[in-house]
Amino acid sequence: MRSNWTRRRGGASWVVDAYTLPLASLLLFGGSLGDRIGAQRLFKIGALGFAMASVGCALSPSLAVLIVCRAAQGVFAALLLPMILALVGKSFDDPAHRATAVNLLAVFGGSGMAIGPFLGGLLTDTASWRAVFWLTVPIAVTATVLAGHTDGPGDSSRRLHVDLPGQLTGTAGLVALVAGLIEAGSASSPFVSWGLISLGALLLCAFVAIEHRVTMPMMPLSVFRAPGFPGAVLGGFALQFGAYGLQFFLAVYLQAAWGVTAFTGGLLLASFAIGVVLAGVVINPALQRRGARAMTLTGATVAGIGTLALLLVSGGHMWWLLLLAEFVIGIGTGIYSTALNQTASCSLGYAAAGLGSGIYNTARQVGQSIGIAILGSFAHLTNQSLGFSMAIILVTGCAAAIVVTELRPRTTPGR
Repeated sequence: MRSNWTRRRGGASWVVDAYTLPLASLLLFGGSLGDRIGAQRLFKIGALGFAMASVGCALSPSLAVLIVCRAAQGVFAALLLPMILALVGKSFDDPAHRATAVNLLAVFGGSGMAIGPFLGGLLTDTASWRAVFWLTVPIAVTATVLAGHTDGPGDSSRRLHVDLPGQLTGTAGLVALVAGLIEAGSASSPFVSWGLISLGALLLCAFVAIEHRVTMPMMPLSVFRAPGFPGAVLGGFALQFGAYGLQFFLAVYLQAAWGVTAFTGGLLLASFAIGVVLAGVVINPALQRRGARAMTLTGATVAGIGTLALLLVSGGHMWWLLLLAEFVIGIGTGIYSTALNQTASCSLGYAAAGLGSGIYNTARQVGQSIGIAILGSFAHLTNQSLGFSMAIILVTGCAAAIVVTELRPRTTPGR
C-alpha cells in the first residue's frame, strides 16, 4: 500500500523528484570519486549506468518500478555530470581551447533546452512517454564511446583513503536538505519540510566540522581559498536560483494568471533557450578573449536588464515584451554561465577538477531547488501581481549578486 506521504505528493510528482533527489545529493561524492579513480572511467560508468536505467524506465511495468529506475538515473547522472566539466579541464592545456570547449557545452545545453520540451511532448503525443526514455539510450552509449581511453591514473594518495564520516554526513545532509526543499515546493506540511531542511543544515555543519579535522577529507576546505572558485560556486547557485528558477515560476504563472495552456506557455518561454544558444554561437567567441571575469560581469548585467524589463509586462496583451525580455535573459545567461563553467573547471587544477565540478554542480542543483521552492510559492499568491513583482525583483537581485561578487578585487592573472 502506498504511504500517506507518497499518496499526498502524488506518483507523477515522484517521477521527477526520484531523479532530482539523488542527483543533487550525490554530485559532490561523484566529483570527489572521479578524482580518485579517473574522470573518464567514472564518466563511462555514469553514462552506461544511465543508459541501463533509461531502458528500465522505458520498460517499467508499473509506477513503482518507474520511480526506482528514475532514482537510478539520478544516481548515475550524479556520477556523470561532474565529469563533463572535469574532462574539459583535464583535456585542454591551452586556455583558449578550453574556453571554446566550455562554450560548446553551453551551446549544446541551450539547444537541449530549446528542443527537449517540444521533442519530449511530440514523442509523448505521437508515440508514448516510453519513447522519451528510449531516446536517451543511444545518446548515453554514444557519449561512452566518444569518451576515449586515455584516462589518467587519478590521485593515488587520495584513493588509498576513504573519508567515510565525511561522505556519510555530506550525502545525508544534502539528501535531507534537497528533500526538504522539494517538500517546501509542494502543498505538504511545513513541519515536514522545515524539519528536513533543519536536519540537512545540521548534518552539513557536521560535515564541514569533519572535513576541517580529518587528514584526507572528501572535500578539502582549502579549495575555497583558490582565487575565483568561491565566486564561481556562489555564481552557480545564483544562476540556477535566478535564471532557471525564473523559468519554472513563469511556466506556472502564465498558466495561472494568463490562462494559457502548457504548450503555449512553453512557446512563450522558448526565446530564453534561443538566447542561450545565440550567446554561445555568436557572442561568446568574441568575448572570450576578454576573460571569464569580464564575461561574467557582462552576462549578469544583460540578464539583470532582461529581468527588470519583465516588470513592464502587465498582461497577456504584452506577450511580445515577454518574448523579448526572455530572449535578453537567455543571452545574458548564456554568457555568464559559460564563464562560470570555465572558472569552475580550471580553478582547482588538474588533480581536483572532478571535486571542483562536483562542488559547483551541487551549488547549482541546490540553487535550483531553493529557487523552485521560493519562486513557486510566489506564483501561488492570491495577489498574482504582487507575486510576479516579488519574483522578478528577487531574480534581479541574483544577477546583481553575481556582479557584486565579480567586482571584488582579485590578484589572479587573467581574471
